[in-house]
Amino acid sequence: MKLTKDQFLEAGFIFEKANGNSHSDFEKKIIAESELTQYKPTELEQIIVDGLNSGIYKNEDERVSGYWSLSKSNNRNLILEFQKWLRTELKIENGIAIFQLLVALDRFDEPSFRKNRNSRGNNETELNIRDAKEYLNKK
Repeated sequence: MKLTKDQFLEAGFIFEKANGNSHSDFEKKIIAESELTQYKPTELEQIIVDGLNSGIYKNEDERVSGYWSLSKSNNRNLILEFQKWLRTELKIENGIAIFQLLVALDRFDEPSFRKNRNSRGNNETELNIRDAKEYLNKK
């Protein structure tokens, strides 16, 4: 099953809800109207992981949306997947994907960004690549 960008947004909100996060009325409406609520959060998570691993998401924007939604799951068991995806995106120097993966790992309390770094942005490609390499070299 291949998710759309809107469905990745829905999945992220579903994961947040499952983790007890409160949502705005807009986010609640998105969740209520989502066809993805037929899946348990763990099933939805596996659908996204399988899609990312199978290569059905050809463009960076799709993968970034997948990484973002999974980062909302709070499932630390995904850390190895995020590390694997970071290695892949680093090889092809996909700057935005690298940044999103660093953020996802950081959400799981992984020291993905250099400690003394005073900013974090998707437009800081060189710093993100440096931090990704340093992080992966420690693993």
